[in-house]
Amino acid sequence: MVKWFPIPSRSHARVSRTIEIFERVEKKLKEKPDDFTEVGAVYKFVIEGPEGGTWIIDLRKDTLGVREADEDAECTVEILDDHFVDLFTGKLPPESALLSGKIKLTGNVLLAIRFADLLKR
Repeated sequence: MVKWFPIPSRSHARVSRTIEIFERVEKKLKEKPDDFTEVGAVYKFVIEGPEGGTWIIDLRKDTLGVREADEDAECTVEILDDHFVDLFTGKLPPESALLSGKIKLTGNVLLAIRFADLLKR
């Protein structure tokens, strides 16, 4: 089982955990910017549910970062908020999420695979 970002159990609401996940992604981007900017792509996460929202993970050199926004992207990930948290805490393997329909990818699917591989480093 892959654990991209181990997050300790807390009594905080899921929205806090969702934001924390994106903060950890942002931190990882800043720690190893060259690893991520070589991809040069923009990812959109459309998270449905009470704590949902639309987030951009931008891996372009001049705009590297994470932001809550609805913009065009090369790869879009649609997922329920509960599944998103489970995916990034290792409770839901990416392969299972995709095969079971808990995650929907549109655009360049190979970019999604590449991004997942980068996060494992």
